[in-house]
Amino acid sequence: MSWDDAWREGRTPWDAGDTAPPLAELLASGELGHAKSALVPGCGGGWDVLAFEQAGIRAVGLDVAPSVVPVFAANRAKRAIDATRARLVIDDFFTFAPAERFDVIWDYTFLCAIPPAWRERWAERVDALLAPDGTLATLIFPATHPGPDYVGPPWPLHPEDVRALLQPRGFRAVKLERPTRSHPAREGKEWIAIWRR
Repeated sequence: MSWDDAWREGRTPWDAGDTAPPLAELLASGELGHAKSALVPGCGGGWDVLAFEQAGIRAVGLDVAPSVVPVFAANRAKRAIDATRARLVIDDFFTFAPAERFDVIWDYTFLCAIPPAWRERWAERVDALLAPDGTLATLIFPATHPGPDYVGPPWPLHPEDVRALLQPRGFRAVKLERPTRSHPAREGKEWIAIWRR
């Protein structure tokens, strides 16, 4: 089943129906500095895109599934955000070519959803899409050790995995800790991290 099929058929158990609590805390804390633009790859229904917009940060949600368009529009309407803001772009993260780089890239349930063999490509794209003085914020999930019969996605992901991808490109973690709040059933399986070059 493709991502588009899943959205069209409403088979999206990963959609928690609200902004990720650690992102809400991050935006409220001011730790993202004076960011003006954000990219949310694999944005799905757009809850995290909408959170950036509500914090005054121009946000672009990126997804490969055209079936998310009406879902995104409905969620934007629920948050009373004008249709000229919180843009959704249907495109492939690995070929997406925006006119400008982003101040922030937020990754939550995107890196863990792509095949592990593509992770190096993810790091290359993050490096290319992020402004030189930008911030990569990741909510690393699912930080678990499943049994040998486990089949993803999501594929297990741990802080050391992300560090190994980013460190060769000059990124360092300026924050790496367990979040104080998570979506139900995700408690203890996440790490919030801020990376800068």
